[in-house]
Amino acid sequence: MKIAFKHLVSFFNQHPSIGEVSDKLFQLGHEHEIINNKIFDLELTPNRGDCFSVLGLARDLGSFYEFNDNLPLYKESIDELQIEFENKSEALCPKISFLEIEIEKIPEEYDEDLSLYFRDLGINRNNFFTDISNYISYEMGQPTHCFDRSKVNKKLVFEEKECDEDFSTLLDSKIKLQGRNGVFLLDKDIISLAGIMGGKSTSCTPKTKQVLVECAFFEPELVIGKSIKYNLNSDSAHKFERGVDPSIQEKVLRRFIKLVSDHAKINKLRMISYGSNEQTRIIEKDFDKINSVLGTNFTEGKIKETLEKIGFVVGETIQIPHHRHDINSQNDLAEEVARVVGYDNLPSSQIDISSAKLISEDPSLLSIREGLLKHGFSEVINFPFVSLEEEFSVSIDNPL
Repeated sequence: MKIAFKHLVSFFNQHPSIGEVSDKLFQLGHEHEIINNKIFDLELTPNRGDCFSVLGLARDLGSFYEFNDNLPLYKESIDELQIEFENKSEALCPKISFLEIEIEKIPEEYDEDLSLYFRDLGINRNNFFTDISNYISYEMGQPTHCFDRSKVNKKLVFEEKECDEDFSTLLDSKIKLQGRNGVFLLDKDIISLAGIMGGKSTSCTPKTKQVLVECAFFEPELVIGKSIKYNLNSDSAHKFERGVDPSIQEKVLRRFIKLVSDHAKINKLRMISYGSNEQTRIIEKDFDKINSVLGTNFTEGKIKETLEKIGFVVGETIQIPHHRHDINSQNDLAEEVARVVGYDNLPSSQIDISSAKLISEDPSLLSIREGLLKHGFSEVINFPFVSLEEEFSVSIDNPL
């Protein structure tokens, strides 16, 4: 993933150098290269889906800098959208929002931030609304999809259903949908493979002036493996598979409106949301356990301050941010403290490996193993990923 340094530091009150930010990213575990002294090319671990955006990385770096979520948003009231929509699979899509927006004239040029995104990051332009959608995904980590509003004129339905039919994607490729898939339907016709890619029949064109923007939270299991199965290169799937923030939809759509209004006059604007945010998750506060895991004796104040810098709310319990799907235990919290403090700054102690003479003459494999263990060796049994399926094989949802 490529991130422009200029976009990243716009969230900080300080003005660090690119080298300083690079060092902090490495400390937090985000490996990368620097391109042309202005672009970070990052390799992010799959469990950190919250960092697949400028906002997410800046939020993580808030442990070192004064993070300021100062994205300009549309602040005016918005009329409620009247749309015929049915969600038949709420368990897999617990929250979804729609924005209808119409502009008077399609802009010919983009402002500096959008221009930088397409020019310096090597992103291809498509059409105005799709370009805004792609930039929002890069900036905030939430994919959105734009339907040409004139083509969505019947009841819209979302559901996971058994499929056995052809589907023409917006990239003008035809795929065969098979098995269970999350889809959007218009009068029983599939118009979008949810979380992966929209269809050609309702896609925007360079002349589209009115769109219906869909902004949803899909459970990762709905999306996992589908882009590989159908050979679709999808940035949306990449993010949905790792988990997006279910609480951010209105903010994303208000940011969408602001970017549109910066480039064109808006003639029509309406919005509606279905479902509710994911319930706040909490975890027991056990600072002794965190110190035990790390081999440290940090004070409660130190641990509290460290966690709060990266969005945790520490009181009688610890409230986990909506965007942190990877936090489930005290071990996870300990890892967060270690990342921010820096592994190099944790106390170290010498490992005491006992030695013993091999006294048995038994040539059996068990005896050899025990002898090697007594001499300080460790035995590791690897579990390889193989295509061979046997009685006790474990099937991987998203194979390499």
